[in-house]
Amino acid sequence: MITTKADNRKRLVVPQAKPGQVYSVHDNGDGSFTLKAVEPKASSLPTCRLADEDGFRVAAPNQPINEPAIKELLADFP
Repeated sequence: MITTKADNRKRLVVPQAKPGQVYSVHDNGDGSFTLKAVEPKASSLPTCRLADEDGFRVAAPNQPINEPAIKELLADFP
């Protein structure tokens, strides 16, 4: 069994934890709690890179642009 003590800022040291790892805390109701490691989700945000095109710095997407989808979205735009 491993014991640890909370500091004055309510922080605990978990020896098995990796830097940046996220845990969910479940209160068991009897004064104890359970920590469970949470797996990071894949980013749903689009990614892009900065590129120089025709003398301008532009954001170029890392995925192809779907022209029909853009036209469909713009059709709903007032």
